[in-house]
Amino acid sequence: MSKVFVDVEKTTWVLINFLSNSLRYSAEKFRIVIEVKESRERVGFLVIDFGKGIEKQYQTRLVDRYFQVPADGKNKSGTGLGLAISKDFIEAQNGEIFVESELGIGSEFGFKLLKSDS
Repeated sequence: MSKVFVDVEKTTWVLINFLSNSLRYSAEKFRIVIEVKESRERVGFLVIDFGKGIEKQYQTRLVDRYFQVPADGKNKSGTGLGLAISKDFIEAQNGEIFVESELGIGSEFGFKLLKSDS
């Protein structure tokens, strides 16, 4: 496995935020998967859930400050800051953050960081 040099505290915060969101928006006893994937230049960290998914119209706005997907009354709402802060933390480390989701199937939240040369 390759190395990445990161701010451990901030990167851990992002992973915990992804996990927290996955737990919040998945049904009880649903599976959540954490993966690390490597490409030539980057290492990707993924949190995959099999919850209700997110409508396409909201996916590009998820990392906007204070934006929240309209609630269905079943899930606790937050401040709308977690993913925006996550994006700031990852981009400050020259990384990129992403989300893929499909209604009824689940969501994948992740980020990619550049590999270290040493």
